[in-house]
Amino acid sequence: MTTTPNLLIDHIAASQAQKEVTANTAFDVLDKALCQFTNIALSDANLTLTDAQMIGNMALKFTGTLTAARTITVPVHAKFIYVENGTTGGYAISIKTPSGTAISFGSSERKLLYCNGSDFTIAAEAGAAPYDIGGSLTGKPSTGAVIMRFPLPRAIRFLSGMALSKGVAATTATAAVSFSIRKNGIEFATMNFAASGTSATFTCANTTDFAAGDILTLVASSTPDDTLADIGFALAGVRT
Repeated sequence: MTTTPNLLIDHIAASQAQKEVTANTAFDVLDKALCQFTNIALSDANLTLTDAQMIGNMALKFTGTLTAARTITVPVHAKFIYVENGTTGGYAISIKTPSGTAISFGSSERKLLYCNGSDFTIAAEAGAAPYDIGGSLTGKPSTGAVIMRFPLPRAIRFLSGMALSKGVAATTATAAVSFSIRKNGIEFATMNFAASGTSATFTCANTTDFAAGDILTLVASSTPDDTLADIGFALAGVRT
């Protein structure tokens, strides 16, 4: 039996008996593809969706507790799909086709995606608006130097784990080194470079809210590394 090219709905054959059975099944498939909402619990691991999960839903909400960022690989079918990162733990999920470019969702982010038959593009976004703060330092940071002092003009939130935040260095560290990220002078997160590393990892035990007027600072280590230099950073937050 032949099918439609995208939703793989069975065609009605010319000489088929009980055509209403195939027609009614097709109506149900189309209804779910346009309207169905499904929760999918992640087991703190990457996941590959089935054809039925992609075709048979208009909206997918991923739940579960994560301890790291996870990737969901989706089979290629041309259609719209609405995705929500409803996981806890403060980590991002990424949605991609097997050979496509991943689209990242921070905690609580929601996006409408369109698959063109090979890759995803973002059609619309909803939920908390991103509010990212970045900067750079040329040369080596001096002992305990305040690299950034940023007064918040509006209320924002940094998620536990500092999901989606980035840090880079042009010259690698000799030994591990940590930068303190502070709210009104009190550390709530760190940006960490491993020995010989050029990309930072972040720690942040708890989601941290900033009100308008609070001060965000990034402070160099009191025992600076001998070689780490030319750093750049982007701290990923969301508006509240």
